[in-house]
Amino acid sequence: MPNQNSSSQYKFWSLLSKKLSNEASSEELQELQSILLSNPDFHLKAEMLTEMWEQGSLNDIAGSEAVYMRHIMKHKNEFFVEENPIEIEGKDTVFEKEPGFFQSFFSKKRLTIFLSLAFLIVTIGTIYLFTQKKAADLPVQQALSSIVTKNGSRTKIVLPDGSQVWLNAGSNLDYNNAVFNKDLREVTLNGEAYFDVTKNAEKPFIIHTKKMDVKVIGTAFNVRSYSYEKTAEASLIRGSIEVTLKDRKDQKITLKPNEKISIATDEVEQPISRRGKTTTIKNDVKPIPQIIVKELKQNPTNNIIAEIAWTQNKLYFEDESLENIAPMLERWFGKKVEIKNVSLRNLRYYGNFEKETMEEVLSYLKLSKRFNFKIEPDSVLIY
Repeated sequence: MPNQNSSSQYKFWSLLSKKLSNEASSEELQELQSILLSNPDFHLKAEMLTEMWEQGSLNDIAGSEAVYMRHIMKHKNEFFVEENPIEIEGKDTVFEKEPGFFQSFFSKKRLTIFLSLAFLIVTIGTIYLFTQKKAADLPVQQALSSIVTKNGSRTKIVLPDGSQVWLNAGSNLDYNNAVFNKDLREVTLNGEAYFDVTKNAEKPFIIHTKKMDVKVIGTAFNVRSYSYEKTAEASLIRGSIEVTLKDRKDQKITLKPNEKISIATDEVEQPISRRGKTTTIKNDVKPIPQIIVKELKQNPTNNIIAEIAWTQNKLYFEDESLENIAPMLERWFGKKVEIKNVSLRNLRYYGNFEKETMEEVLSYLKLSKRFNFKIEPDSVLIY
């Protein structure tokens, strides 16, 4: 019988190579996504290798297919991390030296990608094996896991305790493998995420953000805290959460289901570009935050709760200013949005979009309150 972990790894590399070669069917893409969700460790590998492939790094790997094969044969145990051979469609092992096996199993393009991925992993094998050591044996700073979603993308991950996290665009979630799920379950969030936390009264789950900490036992809720936005929010769907402000450790606010807390200040991080270098500046004066707790509202016509609409792949806003909509569009479509005319920033809009393009969304918005826009390959100008 094949080793299940080995089979999953082989399937992962095979499906990833199909995806990169644009030969994967919709069913295969869904299968790859399923593997990523059930194996969180694969997520960062897939993201790293996909980015390298798109940048051409893997295309630069030199050597013939015979050289690739010799490396794989020599290091197959390191690459697949298996004790038993994998059985596929009646073969004794994927490394069986049957003439034409790889040629029949892979297209030429996909074979090149697959072997390039394999060669890359083998080449950096010592680094890979080092980083995959048990977290308990690693220094704390080396056990940090960081999940990042770029603008224009969203992802779902499963944490080591079984808790599920949906990470919105332009967000990053960090946690430490060395200490997570021991006495506490702690993560740090910059951006927006929806959490469905596995209940464990003995090990509270804590989300650290710039403006607040959110403590839970087992519940479902949404947290939004982008460093460049003035307002941070936590919206509770079910269960119970306890919110502590960063500057008021003694003040704890407990939310009930269908409640939302908003913490607003004028303190935001502003990225400043000078001569190609980007730095971040902060106002040293700490303003008094404005705290509002209110009930979450479900739209009676479409049953949508605005705060978690993004988890249903909907770009949704109600009575929102164009100034606040702009960063939502940036994260959704992955394009920088600039409002040139200051007088347009306070215009307010309603919107419910799912598969529309950036141009279609802006065209719809301008019907109610006029503005002009120009779409460039990487940016959008509203004037």
